[in-house]
Amino acid sequence: MISGTGKGFGHFEMELQLKAQELVSVLNEGNLSDAMDIIQELHEFRHKTFFTEVGHLTRGLHEAIKAFSSELGSSLQLDDESAPEDADAADRLNYVIEVTEKNAHETMDRVDKALGLVDQLDSQSERFKDLLLLVGQLEKEHDSLNGVYDRTCAVKEESEKTIETLRTELTDIVVSQSYQDITGQLIRRVINLVTNVETHLISLMEMAAKVEKLSGIEVQPTTETDQENKKNPIQAEGPQVKKDSADVVSNQDEVDDLLSSLGF
Repeated sequence: MISGTGKGFGHFEMELQLKAQELVSVLNEGNLSDAMDIIQELHEFRHKTFFTEVGHLTRGLHEAIKAFSSELGSSLQLDDESAPEDADAADRLNYVIEVTEKNAHETMDRVDKALGLVDQLDSQSERFKDLLLLVGQLEKEHDSLNGVYDRTCAVKEESEKTIETLRTELTDIVVSQSYQDITGQLIRRVINLVTNVETHLISLMEMAAKVEKLSGIEVQPTTETDQENKKNPIQAEGPQVKKDSADVVSNQDEVDDLLSSLGF
């Protein structure tokens, strides 16, 4: 679950009220120097609060993506030995989409072949009418064949109903599988959305860190856990899938290092 600092903006409002009361008191005393200091503190406090909330949101999102990637990777390894052993969430979801689409296309190909066989059965059933006419003629000539024509017609009608039902079911399968393309597109959009959100939050953190540094404000870890994370940055889970590129693991480590260095 993605969360903020735990204090949230309620804490910010409370601190703001206290500072505002202090500012009013100082102004009533006519102490302009202290008033300017309080105004500066309010300005810095506002930036620190925003910086802290965005930082914790970024860390929470990053950890949620890593946890999801780890869970998805474990599930893939249990279900498919050919699945990539190590990857980020986007690569693993793309792999799931590719495998699902491949299976959907194979299913549709087999259904198409089955529909061809159904058409053959239907054609054979049409040719069966000639045999029925012959049976009808023989039944008139031989008393021992009485009732054979009616029973044969009943079998033919039942066979035609079965063929039509089979054709309908197979057609429904084709229609159901065709939605896989739409599902895959939606999942890819979600992947891109989450990745872009994380990327922009990280960029915002980098920009905010530079602004804080230029303003002379040093960012400190906010909790003991944050301090421990700063000393021991969280390692990315496993190497990248693409063995000819180190971008995946490198980027994960860089995000962890950046957030830890900023106290998150």
